[in-house]
Amino acid sequence: MDVQSLTQHQIQEHVKNAKHLNTNAEHVRMLFVPNNIGAHNFGELCTTYKTVVNQTFDTVVVIESYTGHLQKKLAMPSNKVFETRFGEVPVNDFLRNEFCDEEDDFFIADEGYSKEMSLYTQLPILQSCFSDFEVVSLQIGDYDPAIIRELAYTLDELLLNRNALIVYCCDVPASSPEELEKLRSLVVNNKESGLMHYLNSNEKTVKGARAFMSGILVARSWGYDVEFLDHIESATNICGYAKRTEPQMA
Repeated sequence: MDVQSLTQHQIQEHVKNAKHLNTNAEHVRMLFVPNNIGAHNFGELCTTYKTVVNQTFDTVVVIESYTGHLQKKLAMPSNKVFETRFGEVPVNDFLRNEFCDEEDDFFIADEGYSKEMSLYTQLPILQSCFSDFEVVSLQIGDYDPAIIRELAYTLDELLLNRNALIVYCCDVPASSPEELEKLRSLVVNNKESGLMHYLNSNEKTVKGARAFMSGILVARSWGYDVEFLDHIESATNICGYAKRTEPQMA
């Protein structure tokens, strides 16, 4: 299957027919998805997007890690629109400027922009799931844990009360269950320092670890549960989502 040649209708059908997760989907506000999409992970991706397909969002914020360093550590391309084979998606310029106003390391800058960005792999799926939305693209261009915390803090402040979906692009390999269990343990037990150390170490195999970590920090701040789709046997990269914890009935 050539995912890049699928029509919107075909993508919609794949999402519709994907495995259903009992997520209380109206509470899902974050997705963890692979940087690249192919036949090897498209099924898992559709299952992930199915958790939000019946919602409507005003804005989608796509977070990805830039390989290497950017002079502007948290960079947002200056595009007014992003164009895919399904048409144009407008940029939420107001929100983009709010990021710049909130903290010193956010900049509108094209240093890391290219058509190879993970943003362009996700937009056709987003366009197939949602009919009317704006987007903000953000690249993490530094490895300093302080930058990750700054990003997480700003996402928390600006998006908690907005009708926005956050998409974190990161490759969590399914071939290493021990690594996933280590990640899960660090996340579940709120071991922030251990997670930071792990994601900055040479032993990790997660690609896009900075985006992954920022998502974990925001989910924790919002009181959201992070769920990994590691039960899907065919997965090469593990997708995930974060949903609001439901209050327990007395």
